[in-house]
Amino acid sequence: MGASKSKKKNGPKGKKSRAKAKLDQVWGEHVDAEARKASKVRIGKSRLLPAASKENDRLTTNDGDVNMGRSGGKYHEHGNGKKPSYDARADMGSSDDDDSDDELDEGMNGFGNGGSLASLLKRIRHHSDAGASAEKKVSAESDAEEAESSEDDDSSDNGRNHSSKSLESDESEDEMEVAENIQMAGKGIGDDVIPKVEDPYEAHFSKPPLPQLDSLPNGHPKSSSSKHLQLTPLVANIRKVNTKNLLSSSTEVQMSGPLLDLWDQSFNSVNDCVKYSKPDEKTTKSTNGKDASPQQIQYLWRALALAPYQHIKQVLTRNWTSVNNEALTQRAKKDGNKMTAEGNVFSPLQMVLYPAVSRYADVLLTMENRQNRDEISQLLSMHVLDHVLTSRTRVQRHNRRIKELTASSESQTANADNSTDLLDEGDDRWRDQGYTRPKVLVLFPTRGTCWIFVKQMIRLLGDAAMVDNMDRFDEEYGPPAMSEDGSDDEEEDTARVRRKAILKQKGPEWNELFGDDVNDDDDFKLGMSLTPNVVKSAGKKRRNVAGNADNSGASGVSVKLFAEFYRSDIILSSPIGLKMVTTKKDDDDEDEETPTDVDFLSSIDICLVTRSDVLLMQNWDHVNGVLDCLNQQPKQISDIDFSRVRNYFLEGQGAHWRQLILVSSFADPHILSTFRRHSKNVEGQLKIKKKIPSDKASICDVMVRVKQVFQRVTCQSVTEVGSSRLRYFSDHVLPKLMRLKQKHTLIYIQSYFDFVAVRNLLLKREVDFVSVTEYARISEVSRGRARFLQGRKDIMLYTGRAHFFLRHKIKGARHLIFFGLPEYPEFYPAVVNMLNEGLSDKVQEEEDDVSRMPMSSLALYSKFDAHQLERIVGTSHCDRLVRGEKTSYMFC
Repeated sequence: MGASKSKKKNGPKGKKSRAKAKLDQVWGEHVDAEARKASKVRIGKSRLLPAASKENDRLTTNDGDVNMGRSGGKYHEHGNGKKPSYDARADMGSSDDDDSDDELDEGMNGFGNGGSLASLLKRIRHHSDAGASAEKKVSAESDAEEAESSEDDDSSDNGRNHSSKSLESDESEDEMEVAENIQMAGKGIGDDVIPKVEDPYEAHFSKPPLPQLDSLPNGHPKSSSSKHLQLTPLVANIRKVNTKNLLSSSTEVQMSGPLLDLWDQSFNSVNDCVKYSKPDEKTTKSTNGKDASPQQIQYLWRALALAPYQHIKQVLTRNWTSVNNEALTQRAKKDGNKMTAEGNVFSPLQMVLYPAVSRYADVLLTMENRQNRDEISQLLSMHVLDHVLTSRTRVQRHNRRIKELTASSESQTANADNSTDLLDEGDDRWRDQGYTRPKVLVLFPTRGTCWIFVKQMIRLLGDAAMVDNMDRFDEEYGPPAMSEDGSDDEEEDTARVRRKAILKQKGPEWNELFGDDVNDDDDFKLGMSLTPNVVKSAGKKRRNVAGNADNSGASGVSVKLFAEFYRSDIILSSPIGLKMVTTKKDDDDEDEETPTDVDFLSSIDICLVTRSDVLLMQNWDHVNGVLDCLNQQPKQISDIDFSRVRNYFLEGQGAHWRQLILVSSFADPHILSTFRRHSKNVEGQLKIKKKIPSDKASICDVMVRVKQVFQRVTCQSVTEVGSSRLRYFSDHVLPKLMRLKQKHTLIYIQSYFDFVAVRNLLLKREVDFVSVTEYARISEVSRGRARFLQGRKDIMLYTGRAHFFLRHKIKGARHLIFFGLPEYPEFYPAVVNMLNEGLSDKVQEEEDDVSRMPMSSLALYSKFDAHQLERIVGTSHCDRLVRGEKTSYMFC
């Protein structure tokens, strides 16, 4: 036989195996040293670049390693004394294991530094001027490789088989889609791509403790000594920033702390990055952006929002555009803003909100309405989901790595380097948890609002969501089942039609909260756990929310509703529901309530208070009570692994890294006081409020021709407002009513405490009156309204909370007295327009001359009611009414 041919060496199978073997030169072709060094520069964990870019060559040392400013796992200071700024995902190489990713996590100290964004903007200019080629695709997280272990109760879910091949293909498609969306949104103002920057979500879990507060005991007031951190300047230096041509001119945006520093540094950098339409156009480089062009402002907000968006989990970005498109389209149809056109990642309001939200700054938003409520809720739900998924993936990765290092150190065949890896890497790199598992607390006023928020989160997860107990959730939190008995009774049909007509008159805002097709229960609590990197197996009978049943082997997120608090990631509750769990009545004093088990609130990273205006009408003290229980040191420590607890939790500084987000439709002293008291975040604050032009004030909606008098009551402090107002009413208003024997007088009282004081005063003066409150029985209310309409009772007391929850249409009133201004601006014209309602000409002829006096309206206010007054009469008129020399003002 002839000479036998050499048998061809078969290479390893699989894309990743071939790539790894190619690096190690174990089969096939010859690779020289230069090509091998270039091939080690990667994006993500499993995709190789064909050659190193110029930027990567700059970051690559002669030995082929990435120069991150470290040596031996520690930072080196450069000659200028500053830490190097680098891209965590695009500019850095990574190895097949998780060491490089973990080192990056340890080195990230937040996105708030101005250097990284300044570098971002310079790179944008470089790409746009040089006409560089398209940016590399956004790297995807190789979550499937790191999902072999997880926390506590999810070990069974993580034990499922993984299909890495399908995961790679899904993530690759998601990377391309996200990159295209970002490039599309970034075009139009001289930039062709938005470069990648540090991940603020990963950086949040690597925050070091505040050394200035180490010597302060937990709960101790901040010292005035210079060696302690002064958090007051973070709030004191709050300043307005420019949103020219992005939001309405009446919207005011304010920033403070590191968030404001980021804005100042970014604005100074953006002057050199924007290509102007006119060569001779000049702009002033002012830090507040007052003289900046609209082109600069839009470009800056877009860059600030899209930079952190690149690091959102792919399971969320693949559905974000489609889910958010409905809100953007509705906004575009209303105001015709080009920024809201389809294809943009964010709406203008989302673009302003997301830079602060993604950097974990405290946010106070007091301009929510029915038009922007969906886009605000969608943005916050994406932020909550990405925070939880990032945390859970990080813990899974560390669990896997610790397990590998432990097994390697215990193995007899392990080499010396492997046996000392765990010690060399240090303990702090594994600190990725809090005392307990719950990370996010969301407060809702009703079950219906909670149901909508959870549905939005599940839609964002899309096909990846595998939800447990969804049917139970829809039954307990969704719209109540309507009885359809199919009866042909004409009386029932007539009653049903009449009820629908009455509910329609109450307005869409009321029906969204308390209508027949929503669940308005305000006592509830719900635990929600998320487990990422779960394989969707065809053998497992899981409810597919998106309706796509052919997803076997794809990566998903297991969502478990009605989970125990200590095994939950997100707690969704009403303030009263959470208070019932965390407090108990004292046996000695039934009025005293003592906190019980609040350890599950000790590690909250994000506290979101939705619909704060509605919670204010319920009982705001419950909200303050819940916030007081956050981030306290736990009492039970038997189940806590302190080696995994983050350092700032151990130092009692959890409140200084907790993000507080308050969303309301208006600003109120109680809401502002709560935000001022509990906003302790060192990342700064963002406040968005809306000024009311005179032509947009609610007083313009008054349709009845009546003279409206606003009487200012003098008082020295906010604690004296109620007593001063009652004294004025007792000395000047009530004597005239009794002397003239004025009938058909409606007294609107906003606070229930003021109602009790006025009721006791009328009883003491023996005045004939009826009252309609939120606590009165239906029969009592019906009887009182009939007597007032018929003139058998001269005065009716009507509380603001009764109008909010019931929206009665009071008939028979000709004279109106506001004992304090209503919180909701639309309540003022609604109550004033009730004048002369239900009084026919025949009834007026039968009344005496006193009852047929001209209609009147009197509103008592003080200088501490400026917020309510601004919404009713407008910002310019409010300044005059509060600070003017006169005390009486009339609007006709």
